[in-house]
Amino acid sequence: MNLQSIDLNLLLAFESLMDERNVTRAAKRIGLSQPAMSNALTRLRRTFDDPILVRSPEGMMPTPAAQALIGPIRAALASLRAAIEEKPAFNPAASRRMFHLLTNDYAEIMLVAPVIAALRA
Repeated sequence: MNLQSIDLNLLLAFESLMDERNVTRAAKRIGLSQPAMSNALTRLRRTFDDPILVRSPEGMMPTPAAQALIGPIRAALASLRAAIEEKPAFNPAASRRMFHLLTNDYAEIMLVAPVIAALRA
């Protein structure tokens, strides 16, 4: 399997399918239509050359290959989420940002002047 051929959205669909074990609920969970999730499941099956989920009397059940994949895929997605969602903490003492305050004359006299005086102190 070629890693470049894997769509990141398929991994999100895989995670949702493994959690929900229902195409309709998995689709709703990640904001897809049911036909789009069915299409994603078909693409996953082709990508991994495995049925991924099979029907059983208890509902959709993951195959052994899918069970082996879910742990590493969850870990990879968690790492991606952490990297993307992590925002550096704001440190006002080290910030070089420039702030522009727009006020009318009264607000400038009553509010801004004391703030600027406090910042200069």
